[in-house]
Amino acid sequence: MIACDVSFPLILAVIGSLFVAFNNGANDVANAFAAAVGAKALKLKHALFIAAILNFFGAIFLGSNVSRALIGGIVNVRHFTDANAYIAGMLASMVAAGSFICISTRTGLPVSSTHAIVGGIMGVAAVIGGVDAINWKFFVTLTLSWIFTPFLSALCSLCAIKLIRMAIYRGASEKIMERACNWIPIFASAVSMASMAIVAIGIGTWREYIRRCGISLLLLIPALYIVFRWITRKLAIKFSGREFGIEHVFRRFQAGTSALVGFAIGSNDVANSITPVIAIYFATKVGVISGAFADFQIPIWLLAIGGLGMSTGVLSLGHKVIGTMGRSIALLTNSRGFSVDFSTAMTIILASVFGIPISSTHAATGAIIGVGLENGIGGLNVRMILRIFLTWLVTVPLSAAFAIFVYFILRMFMLLAI
Repeated sequence: MIACDVSFPLILAVIGSLFVAFNNGANDVANAFAAAVGAKALKLKHALFIAAILNFFGAIFLGSNVSRALIGGIVNVRHFTDANAYIAGMLASMVAAGSFICISTRTGLPVSSTHAIVGGIMGVAAVIGGVDAINWKFFVTLTLSWIFTPFLSALCSLCAIKLIRMAIYRGASEKIMERACNWIPIFASAVSMASMAIVAIGIGTWREYIRRCGISLLLLIPALYIVFRWITRKLAIKFSGREFGIEHVFRRFQAGTSALVGFAIGSNDVANSITPVIAIYFATKVGVISGAFADFQIPIWLLAIGGLGMSTGVLSLGHKVIGTMGRSIALLTNSRGFSVDFSTAMTIILASVFGIPISSTHAATGAIIGVGLENGIGGLNVRMILRIFLTWLVTVPLSAAFAIFVYFILRMFMLLAI
């Protein structure tokens, strides 16, 4: 049972969650909108405003399932026998994760918030319950996904931009708009279906998604194609007389695909912000330390806190990382930016289908690298990419070390308060 006061730890946890969510939103907004801003499909202020809204509603509607799964997957809670130590550990992990993300955001580097919170929780878990308190099988799965994701996303975006070049740009220039009207709706429909599937999987599972939709799903695909084809024809007529008119068509679609990807990313990444506070909430309310929250209803106000914190972070500091990903890794045109959004969405949905936890930061960064490789290695800012990769590499151990440091300070104050 819980030996410490219920309200005070929960208040601290809420403050810590807001801190993590603020920095998470400031950093991870680039995953969805860097390509759109870099390719000038959206102005920075518009991208930040849209991202803030999408992060909030994504957290409210779809944040609970990912949050339930994350905390139970990282640690084996049977090794936690002291509730006060458990609460202090969750608080320390939030401070460590939020601080590391904040520093990375200030320097404009896209760090994975998943790395930061996982590292923080693993650090305190090892100190409190020993190395057996860490679910190493889950961590190995995470690590493999972190390695695999950017390569898959880069391959997907490179193939997408190559296909666009062959299907639309290659051939008689006077028929480029006609070819665009045939192919762009296919890509747009695929992104839409992927985003809707992510939303559906957030509610249930892939099988439930198929079972619920049934024949409606088969009818939706041609319906989307017809709608997007009609939109493409309207845009083709409007921009046919302009120089690089086809890029203007891609620009309009890219704004929409970025928004769809942004909602899906926001609904997943909020778990990185609120998972520790959920653990503390149930520890203080239920009176026991739980490793599985499937039977518990996560209060809407906790999800709202995560969404509010992320939205505030987006509006305050989101421009810093967007600049790095949108302009400093590779040159982005609208067709390239569209390929980035397409690949990011398809990578996330593919991982969701197979139940593989991935980092949206890795997916988005890999996709940008992929389109940059269209012109060979010379099309990439290799120095910036190495900086990003190095940041990813050190996030888990540094977050773990800082979380351990904060944990011992918190425990010292808790003991003095007794």
